[in-house]
Amino acid sequence: MNIFERYGIKEVANVYFEALAAEEDAGINEGDIVLYLDTLKVSTVETTAENVSAQGGWGNPKLVTWDYGKDINVTLEDAVISWEEMRILMGAKMYNKTDESTGHKVIIRKNAEKTFAAGEEITFPTGDGKTVDGKNHFPAVAPNTYKWIDMTNGKRGTEKNIADAAEAEEGKIVRVRFFWEEEVTQEDTATELVISPSKFPGTYRVVGDALIRSEKTGADEAFQFVINKAKMLSEVTLTMQAEGDPSTFNMTLNVLRDAEGNMMSLIKY
Repeated sequence: MNIFERYGIKEVANVYFEALAAEEDAGINEGDIVLYLDTLKVSTVETTAENVSAQGGWGNPKLVTWDYGKDINVTLEDAVISWEEMRILMGAKMYNKTDESTGHKVIIRKNAEKTFAAGEEITFPTGDGKTVDGKNHFPAVAPNTYKWIDMTNGKRGTEKNIADAAEAEEGKIVRVRFFWEEEVTQEDTATELVISPSKFPGTYRVVGDALIRSEKTGADEAFQFVINKAKMLSEVTLTMQAEGDPSTFNMTLNVLRDAEGNMMSLIKY
């Protein structure tokens, strides 16, 4: 290797995760590619270590230094996120409908608003299921139970006392928002991630593909990092805000020693 062949690194890496063990609940076998991330904004590999020195003599200078405790952390920042990425990131269990074998029910909490004229009988807004006012989707059949709140005067109740919402002055309208729950029985109608205190993100083989640019030729060359054993850490932040840039999704990996005693390989090809 020519010591004067120098390169610049700027482009983000594309990263994929390979399962080190089977996940029967998720239908994943050992060796399967579980994630492929080609929308990253940042991919950082940080290597740290601790050290201790022998010191002595006038001024107590450092004489000999020992390094130990090498640690490598990989930080990935994704511009968008898939539901499978969310499942892996949070160590969650995924359901696509109510699971009779486990007794777990997938429940969607819905709400919709409708405007009534003063004196009009106020009932749950059953209809043809079309969108109203561009945002409110009403079911075709009323649920067994629902709750409501009068957006005009703040009164609230259940389907048993819905008539109480009709107390509006003559000429005024009544805005009522309804709340109800629906059980998901059809596959892929909804997807639910359940986060429990005893399940955490797993350990994976991680490969990142990037480009490095030659100082001599100005051409990009292929560059790759390979981590045979990386534990995904559990810290996750979901940011929902009205202003500023769109949310990004961060994941941190801690590199472990593999079966051969190594931590990571860097490859230029």
